[in-house]
Amino acid sequence: MRFLAISLFAAGCLSAAPLPHPRLFFPPAALAPLKARLAADSLAKQLDASAIRQAEACLTERAVRYEIADGKRLLPESRRAIRAVLLTAYAWRMTGDARFFERCVGELDAACAFEDWHPSHFLDVAEMTTAVAIGYDWLYPQLSPAQRQRYENALIGNGLAAVAGRKDAWWQGPTNNWSQVCSGGMMLAADALSEVAPALAKETLAHTRRLTSSCERFYQPEGSFPEGPGYWHYGTTYHVLAMALMERDAALTLDPVWKMTGNFLLQATGPSGMPFNFADANPGQAESSPALTWLASRTRDPLAISAARDLLTRRYAEKRPPNDRFLPLTLLWLPAAVPAPVAALHASFQGEQALACFRSDWSANALWLGIKGGTPAASHGHMDCGSFVLDWAGSRWFHDLGSDDYNLPGYFGGQRFAYFRLQNLSHNTLVIDGKLQTPKAKPCPLTPIQAHGASATTTIDLTDAYRGQCEQATRKVDFTASPPQITLTDHLLAPGGPVRWQAVTDAKVSITGALATLEKDGHRLVLTCANPALVWQIADATAPGSAEKANPNKQILSITAPAAAELTLAVHIAAE
Repeated sequence: MRFLAISLFAAGCLSAAPLPHPRLFFPPAALAPLKARLAADSLAKQLDASAIRQAEACLTERAVRYEIADGKRLLPESRRAIRAVLLTAYAWRMTGDARFFERCVGELDAACAFEDWHPSHFLDVAEMTTAVAIGYDWLYPQLSPAQRQRYENALIGNGLAAVAGRKDAWWQGPTNNWSQVCSGGMMLAADALSEVAPALAKETLAHTRRLTSSCERFYQPEGSFPEGPGYWHYGTTYHVLAMALMERDAALTLDPVWKMTGNFLLQATGPSGMPFNFADANPGQAESSPALTWLASRTRDPLAISAARDLLTRRYAEKRPPNDRFLPLTLLWLPAAVPAPVAALHASFQGEQALACFRSDWSANALWLGIKGGTPAASHGHMDCGSFVLDWAGSRWFHDLGSDDYNLPGYFGGQRFAYFRLQNLSHNTLVIDGKLQTPKAKPCPLTPIQAHGASATTTIDLTDAYRGQCEQATRKVDFTASPPQITLTDHLLAPGGPVRWQAVTDAKVSITGALATLEKDGHRLVLTCANPALVWQIADATAPGSAEKANPNKQILSITAPAAAELTLAVHIAAE
């Protein structure tokens, strides 16, 4: 973090006397203002009610246990511990009800009875450490000396000591979300134990602050996150936990990229409420997280504040209140309401996974397109260069199928692109001569959006994604808001075989030569190929491997042009 370096590593930051417990995110001085706010802010009151209700449910749920159900990860149990600890510790501090205190102690005792927190998959350690560090800190004044000792021993032995012996671990450089999660979890433990193990805590805090700061590069230059909106919440939440501790101990000036990344998440979510789930993300409604509320509060960006509050309000209106393991932190950092500004209709974001988003308006029934360049070589990347998703009339019409089972053989290794969902054969892009995109393609860039009245355009250079398959490949987007329509124009030089344009849909499809009509919920999309000699086809989207995820109710709409020295393949999409 370029603007953090001076303030965070000032000589006094790591040597100042620790604050009394509790000090992680919810000090005693914050309790009365929060209770007062619940009476004045209806959304805050709803979040508090959800947290207390979910804490009540925890009272009858089992405590965490050492269970590696998939043979590789303790992670579901670590996350279970975070949820139980945060909810019950929060509920106890808000209500004083001893049932919540005892349930939280039971969770901490169960976690700290484990011989280890599964260091071979270090995310498991990081998240379990997060749970125990927060529980230890929030309950500290009422814990007995024996309880404190038990939790301190576990945090040191299973947490800090485990990472101290893994200084060459791949995630200890700014690699992907692992770096943020592992760094953030260890920072919480070090802060919580700073008076118990001062030397180890000081060393850990210095290292994790440097690592967290270096992870800011993921969001450069314009706020997009290379692992997609789904992993944005995971990585950024832990990044925010770390920054919240940094902010407590020193002046914190945020780089402008933190305002930009809020805009990325807003623009990359369609009017259907579904984000553009590129990379290893699954389709579904937009998530909420404390990363959203903390960044909105600290940047004081009216757009980010409105977006964070609107998302939470929408979830309550749709009767699906937030249920994530960090819910109390989402409430603690909820920004106060401000007048909502109007966001731009179109936005592009450069970076390792460059993307552009277009919409006709900000209503729930708008036409919206998200399209990306990027590279399969990015963390959690797919062969989705040039791929897009599309919303119209409140629904998603063209889909990204999402990730497959992480436990498939070689999924994060040499067999990664043997799986259908990760190939361009299953994405809304081009297939040349039946071949896959280049696995280690350089990031495919796109031009900044040019807007003229109701129209906007961008062009993606896909040449490196099809290296060895053609001399040049570009995909141009022409978007018009009124009437709502899109033209995708692919231009290729010397393709080595037939070129297939394809898109995954769950709509009802009718085909008449070069015209395809899609119908859903009383609305239509009409796709017309500029070459009337070509004919649309529809095929099942079933993966060839029986161990791979099925793709029920999905079809692949495609049209194929024969190879030519110079080929232009234009598809017009009209929303009706």
